[in-house]
Amino acid sequence: MKILHTSDWHLGNQICGRKRYDEHEQFLSWLLSLINREGVDILIVAGDIFDTTTPPNRSLEQYYQFLARAAGSSCRQIIITAGNHDSPSLIAAPRELCKYLNITVVGQVPDDPEELITILKDLDGRPELIICPVPYLRDRDVRTMQAGESAGEKAANLIEGIKARYHAIGSCAEKMREEMGDFIPIIATGHLFAAGGITREDDGCRDLYLGTLASVGADAFPSCIDYLALGHLHLPQRVCGNDRMRYSGAPLPMGFGEAGQTKSVLMLDVRDSRNMSVKEIPVPVFQQLRRISGAFEEVLKELGRLKMEYSPALVEVILEDPRIIPDASERIRTTIQGSPVEVLKVKAQRISAQAMQPERAEESLAGLSPEEVFHRRLDAAEIPKEERQELLESFHEIYSELLEEDTNSE
Repeated sequence: MKILHTSDWHLGNQICGRKRYDEHEQFLSWLLSLINREGVDILIVAGDIFDTTTPPNRSLEQYYQFLARAAGSSCRQIIITAGNHDSPSLIAAPRELCKYLNITVVGQVPDDPEELITILKDLDGRPELIICPVPYLRDRDVRTMQAGESAGEKAANLIEGIKARYHAIGSCAEKMREEMGDFIPIIATGHLFAAGGITREDDGCRDLYLGTLASVGADAFPSCIDYLALGHLHLPQRVCGNDRMRYSGAPLPMGFGEAGQTKSVLMLDVRDSRNMSVKEIPVPVFQQLRRISGAFEEVLKELGRLKMEYSPALVEVILEDPRIIPDASERIRTTIQGSPVEVLKVKAQRISAQAMQPERAEESLAGLSPEEVFHRRLDAAEIPKEERQELLESFHEIYSELLEEDTNSE
């Protein structure tokens, strides 16, 4: 059988306030054509279907239209799990209806691991695949809070909780396999940060637990899992070099830090648990992103070249210039008038010694992370350095709980 692994669609995502509905529509159409062309049997989407827990209606429409079309394709089963950006209740709400379309949706992990496991059968009713669709494991799913825990103890308990969850699920799946046949493949999903994972600046990967990217070692996953389909990291990559533990990566670049990166989905060709191959299939570029840096005249020259190419592109400009050029943004945008090139962001990164101090007046709140805002507030209140660690830990924990709150669950 053929299994297609993808994740991190982030429907509803914007770049510098610019909506991306057309890009997402093109990706979903391309994905559907790939499914039909390759005769894909199973589609796995490993979390972060949406960019926020309250996605716009147009993104919801794109999602459900895709599911309806994919259910009528060669796909015999579609597996969808919630990521840390998703609302678990929103993802799980249509699960009873989805069952009739052979779509399994999992918003959050149940207490009984057996409830999570799906057994797929061939046309003759014989078991051919065991799937363990594990969504993003929220802090409360895996960690028992203890009074007086240090930050290190919290992180260690969290990782142990994730490991315990996966091993309980794996043990249940392995028992099922022993009852049905030794060579039935076990496929599991996950949405987490694995040890050694690679990220890029501005790639949209949100910190997961307590304000940190708690990294989970490969030993967290039981050896009975024949393929682990992961989401959360936006660059396609292997876990510790293991070809059967893979991130498919996001199909669209999430920011200018990913400009020029090749995006992909993963195709598994499965005969049984011993015979399995994986290949990356590049995703077409639906909207070119460019990052241009240099002195003011160099930037203008490069923008002029892009204008002559007359190829649509979204551009971030980083000015590396010792001079203060008051009308720089206006002159930059004038340079590309009459072309499909659009400059969305201009950042001044002065390199003279006198300009190394932060230019607070030029900053906007949108350009700062919540943690940076909190640090600024600590500075403004003149909180001593020795008192900050406890405050930061409390901030991280509260902020993490806010991000995980499923506001539309009731």
